[in-house]
Amino acid sequence: MIKVFEMFSGYGGASFSLKKANIQHQTIGYSEIDKTAIKCFDNNFPGIKNFGDCSKINPSKLPQFDLLTAGFPCQPFSEAGKHLGINDTRGTLFHDIIRIAEYKKPRYMVLENVKGLTFKNHKHTLQIIIKELNRIGYNINYKVLNSKNYGTPQSRERVVFVCIKKSLNQSFTFPHEEKIKLFLKDLILKNVSQEFYLKEGDIKFQKDKFPSKKLDSRDVISVAIRNKNRSKHQAKGLEYGAFPVELHLRFNKDIGISYTVKSARHEYMIADVNLNNIRYLTPRETFRLMGFFNDEINLTGITKTGKYKLAGNGWDINMFSKVFAALLS
Repeated sequence: MIKVFEMFSGYGGASFSLKKANIQHQTIGYSEIDKTAIKCFDNNFPGIKNFGDCSKINPSKLPQFDLLTAGFPCQPFSEAGKHLGINDTRGTLFHDIIRIAEYKKPRYMVLENVKGLTFKNHKHTLQIIIKELNRIGYNINYKVLNSKNYGTPQSRERVVFVCIKKSLNQSFTFPHEEKIKLFLKDLILKNVSQEFYLKEGDIKFQKDKFPSKKLDSRDVISVAIRNKNRSKHQAKGLEYGAFPVELHLRFNKDIGISYTVKSARHEYMIADVNLNNIRYLTPRETFRLMGFFNDEINLTGITKTGKYKLAGNGWDINMFSKVFAALLS
């Protein structure tokens, strides 16, 4: 029985992933401060203690655990951010992962962040993170994984760190990539409220972005809204709300694969091959794209906005189930 402590738990991505992988486990506690995430976690895993703000946790008060998981805050490393990174882990929430792990010495850690952490301009930051994990006694395997290569029809790239206590002398290999068999058309709902559909003239799109590949009329393609001036405004440090209103659609070259699910629903949409019926994905559909293929998550009492936010910031439990299986089975 693996005992797990989830830091920055969100909706409980690690616990859901372990369950999906059929790995016997007990979640001894979690750490989360977002009220919506806490509500969702409690809906699905009632009775598990929330230790709250990780920076205030006294590790001596934590029960012993074998596995520490954390999707630690990604803003400093985000591809969409200012690429400031960090010069040290001290004063950051990553330092609290190190602080707790150094005291509790779990056998394993599985950590997640955006792929931007692996970019050249964050090389120093990545080196510091690896150095700290090594210092407290762990061997580290890390790799950028994409959900679409592990059975989920979403192009979602995340860097995953699998950390194993050196004294265990245990090797690890990331799960092999696989040909996708489940597509967007297999997950979308048949009867969707008109509130999710765009009206003619709501958005401008460029037909030259349409894939040249011949498509069956039954196919559903993934389209995503992108602001054509977005990068220029971000380079100036302007806030999201300062972007021009005019948007356009760009079509995903991977037919049947969604763009990355984000907390803002207008960042990713779907349509049929004739560009008819362009609409937002429903919250239920976004969670299906996060690995909840059979709607196996209780979202009772959570607002529509809250659901999008949770999905966009969560773990693809299908992909992570395979990571855990490779590590623990």
